[in-house]
Amino acid sequence: MKQIIRGDVIYVDLGQHPKTSIQSGVRPCVVVSNNKNNKYSNTLSVCPCTSRVPKKKIITHILVTPKDVKGYFEEESLLLVEQITVVAKKKIISKVGHIPETSEVMKKVNDAIIKQLGVDM
Repeated sequence: MKQIIRGDVIYVDLGQHPKTSIQSGVRPCVVVSNNKNNKYSNTLSVCPCTSRVPKKKIITHILVTPKDVKGYFEEESLLLVEQITVVAKKKIISKVGHIPETSEVMKKVNDAIIKQLGVDM
């Protein structure tokens, strides 16, 4: 697989988390870890997507549409930044697209990460 970079949309197996609100199974995720990490580490930080739109509106939910993604993105989805998680690269099934770092979506993702982690800027 080609080098994974920040903003890539990947399908990844998140494992199973029955009877919880944690996203499970194989689903699209957006890579949010920095590119130095992405190049040298065996893990990536990702935010999972859900096709359940609308979900309860929270400031860490970002709407992503197929037109926001360069490449393939099946349907309008919510990016769940509050569920940022770490995955092993070996759990990646495929890379299907990319959201450019300069896009409005990634700007919203950056803001949501700051809010989720409680970082004062």
